[in-house]
Amino acid sequence: MEERKKRTEETAREALRMAERNLRRKLPYLSEAFALAGSGRFDGGPSGTDGEGPVWNAREVCALFLSASETLERRFLHMTLHLLCLHAYRGAGVRARIWDLACDLAAEYRIDRMDAEGFERPIPAERSRVYRKLREEGVPFAERRLAEWLSARSGEELAELETAFRKDSHDRWRQTGGEDGPRTELWRNEPERLEERLAAVHRWRTVFEGIPLRREEHRRQKGGSVGDAQEQVQIERERDYDFRQFLKRFAVQGEELGIDLDSFDYIPYDYGRRLYDRLLLLEPLEYRDVTRLQDFMIAIDTSGSCSGETVRLFLEQTWEILNEEGNFFRRMNLHIVQCDCVVQEHVRIACEEDWKEYLSHIRVKGGGDTDFTPVFRLAGRLRESGELPDLRGLLYFTDGDGIYPSCRPPYETAFVFLNREGRKGEPPDWALTLELGI
Repeated sequence: MEERKKRTEETAREALRMAERNLRRKLPYLSEAFALAGSGRFDGGPSGTDGEGPVWNAREVCALFLSASETLERRFLHMTLHLLCLHAYRGAGVRARIWDLACDLAAEYRIDRMDAEGFERPIPAERSRVYRKLREEGVPFAERRLAEWLSARSGEELAELETAFRKDSHDRWRQTGGEDGPRTELWRNEPERLEERLAAVHRWRTVFEGIPLRREEHRRQKGGSVGDAQEQVQIERERDYDFRQFLKRFAVQGEELGIDLDSFDYIPYDYGRRLYDRLLLLEPLEYRDVTRLQDFMIAIDTSGSCSGETVRLFLEQTWEILNEEGNFFRRMNLHIVQCDCVVQEHVRIACEEDWKEYLSHIRVKGGGDTDFTPVFRLAGRLRESGELPDLRGLLYFTDGDGIYPSCRPPYETAFVFLNREGRKGEPPDWALTLELGI
């Protein structure tokens, strides 16, 4: 029996090594994540993650590989995304079943948008219908917002969604109360392994934060002289990550109220807990340094060629990214401008509540010809007056058919198009060009 188990695990490990090699070839910018996930372990339970790495069932791995190698590759990628996004450590207070499903839905959505050879194409109807419904209802593909949406579904609907999106076991994420109980912080599950947990979180977070840079490096190496075309395809197919990469270019350093676990030394803390009763020799910092967006401007072309529906799609995609944790300080300085040939509306967003209020009551104003220069003149006045003192970037949604500024502004600008077919003009050389691909 032991010899058979050993042979099964050896076969499964070789199948996983093959899956890892194939995924590195298909998605080279995730190679470091696959290498980190490749050091998984085996046990007798169903395959899943424990927050530190994959935990495989050898028989299940062999069965997946025999059914189709791409099936095992997709499962490997699904579990790697759980680890990269730290799903096992988040979702405190959310019902466990709801959080599990929200994480599965988010992971499968990201995979379905990847240009990976051999994955299901076209996207199966049951998943495609869910994506379409979420877009129609304006629900961002962020785990917390998906969990809110799932909380309003019936038990029968949840069961159907689990059939479509659940790919692995999340039992190792649990603390108490089973799947119907609220999630608690995974740190509390095994306090004696706290340092190991923190080290794992640091490793996965470091890999995740380096993905945009590795994608850009790979694009340049592979694209060569035709790099612009390659970039447009990449942005079209993975617009979340490219928008996130664009936004991070303008982030600034600052402090926010919150526990800084990275600067917390657990050795004196543990020593005090063991030697003295209820005496802490060290407390974590109450403020932490973060790098986030602070001053930013979003402009919307409201000329006759840009309909309210296209503007709505752009704002939904932008909100999907801005709503994710960690992009803005709690107090933000975001300016949204509607403009055709004159500025039709100028709104300042100071916090998340302002943004939600704006989205819920937005009306597209304009309908005339397109002139981009009024927005740049407004941005210049706001910088000079101190209302946007640290403006580092401007995002301008348009079809491109209009009058562009003759001079490059002192901040970076990106013109965003709905898709290649809807692009009617060519921005200046000094501007970035992005496509939503919708």
